[in-house]
Amino acid sequence: MKENDIIRPVISEATSRNWKRLHSNGSGRLMSRANKRLSTKTIVPIEYFSNKENVADIQQFVSYCKERNYSVEEVIYSVGVRLLKEAELLEKEHVAATLRALTPLMPLTPLRLPPLPSDEFDLLGLLYQCFLLEGEKNRKGSYYTPYDVARNMTKHLDFYNGQTFFDPCCGSGAFILALEGAKPSQIFACDNDPIAVMIAKINLLLKFPEEEFEPQIYCCDYLNAINAPKALKASYIISNPPWGAAIFDEKGNPISTRESFSFFFEKAFNQLVDGGTIRFLLPESVMNVKTHKKFRQFLLEITDIQSITLYDGAFSGVQTKYFDIQCARHFDRPQGVEKSQVNNDVIVVRDFSTTLRFARNDGKKSSSARNDVKNSLVSKDAFYLTKNLNFNLLSNSDLEKVKKILSKGKYTLKESIWGLGIVTGDNKKHLKLKQGRGMEPIYTGKEIEAYTLKQPRYFVKYKRADYQQVAKDEIYRTDEKLVYKFISKNLVFAYDGSGSLFLNSANILIPRIPGMSIKTVLAFLNSETFKFLYKSLFGEIKILKGNLMELPFPEISEETDKRLTQLVDEVLKGNKEAMEVIDNEVDALFNVISTERNEV
Repeated sequence: MKENDIIRPVISEATSRNWKRLHSNGSGRLMSRANKRLSTKTIVPIEYFSNKENVADIQQFVSYCKERNYSVEEVIYSVGVRLLKEAELLEKEHVAATLRALTPLMPLTPLRLPPLPSDEFDLLGLLYQCFLLEGEKNRKGSYYTPYDVARNMTKHLDFYNGQTFFDPCCGSGAFILALEGAKPSQIFACDNDPIAVMIAKINLLLKFPEEEFEPQIYCCDYLNAINAPKALKASYIISNPPWGAAIFDEKGNPISTRESFSFFFEKAFNQLVDGGTIRFLLPESVMNVKTHKKFRQFLLEITDIQSITLYDGAFSGVQTKYFDIQCARHFDRPQGVEKSQVNNDVIVVRDFSTTLRFARNDGKKSSSARNDVKNSLVSKDAFYLTKNLNFNLLSNSDLEKVKKILSKGKYTLKESIWGLGIVTGDNKKHLKLKQGRGMEPIYTGKEIEAYTLKQPRYFVKYKRADYQQVAKDEIYRTDEKLVYKFISKNLVFAYDGSGSLFLNSANILIPRIPGMSIKTVLAFLNSETFKFLYKSLFGEIKILKGNLMELPFPEISEETDKRLTQLVDEVLKGNKEAMEVIDNEVDALFNVISTERNEV
């Protein structure tokens, strides 16, 4: 498929019914108000404040403007003019020229507005974020970078020899404001939001009050190169690109199912000079979600990954945590050779603090970023352990343990039978708390414990045609099957020999491993060794079929199979002490010492 081809989804009848129920337009975007893209709620970006005591004042200011029906353009322009005037810059020719270029969009006469706090590092950007609705922020992928993060990503940059800086998704200019040592002539940026570009220009003028210059910040469609700066080669490209924003061609057609940030990164990477550095802020899902495999492959095969920083915060209104990745470009590096990076180790910083900062009594900024953050080195070999090239940030000792376990594997679950739990489409209608005539138990993920099932909470009168999604009857009714929690930090598998039904919070496995009974497979899946391995390789809170199919099962003797089966039978009878014996047996089969796998 060519990149400019329109992506049209092929859907099942069940999915079609789902879209109708949720008021979707069939494009894959829900039309329900539950969809954040259509939300009219305003979210205060707490992480973007310099001083938490300003939250109430900013909210009051925004309410004042909305009550008078002032447009966001009018407000931002008016506050910007006020800030330039207070800095005694308004009458300077280069400032006047910059403002004149904005007047086709902005009012010529600033509004009379109440005073605002003076201790915010980006007051204009903060105001803009407070005006934006949740749906608009979600559609644009517009979440501005907190100061501590922007400063961390730009520190140690050297501009002494004329190096240049470029931000292709600059927003209001958080990274520009955080720069130290650069001159205006060394700074370039662009964004497709005209209000954000206006803010970034004013912020740059305020950052360099003694310099006479016109900001090299462009309002353009960077990906389609419309009005984008031509032939720019940069020493440093640092950005927080849109997450989840749709990417369209010039005719307005969707061009890919890939996330928007990957397009920004790959295009920007090609604008680096030899030896240049690129550093992007990205959602945590980039590390291990299957849909981002091609992007991870690009990072591994084309770039020289230098560092990964994990942050402890999240953007207001967004659950996803984020990290930044720093890479270098080397023109003389062999292309397409997987492990030919200049350095085989990646510097990893974990849980960098993004706690809200407080203004000091003297009015100067103070940062809450921890000074005790310790770096560690992670071998890039860990990134090649899975089919999807997950970025597993393993210590050297954990990496060796994982390799040891994988080396013992001969079989996998690929030939096994898999099934999904029932999706009723309306649990309130179909599920009952009491068992009536013709009803039977139906289990959820919450009733699944290691090896056994708790008492069922719900009962159902089973009618396949009434449900939205159902597996084959023979999967539910088989004499023996394993069931596992779908949402879980650890592997949790239970044995079912009663042909029971399960909801979609539980998935079904009928294993086919040579030389192993179903109960022996259960012993492996519930073992501490497999829990350690799964967490090390995949680190997700979802237990996915594709990941489970990569787990290694060793070749075992008939005697070992019989012994593990008997031990599982003991557990099923209530002998919990047999679980420890099973762990020791599995450890021995992989030559793992219990203290090794307990370290994760």
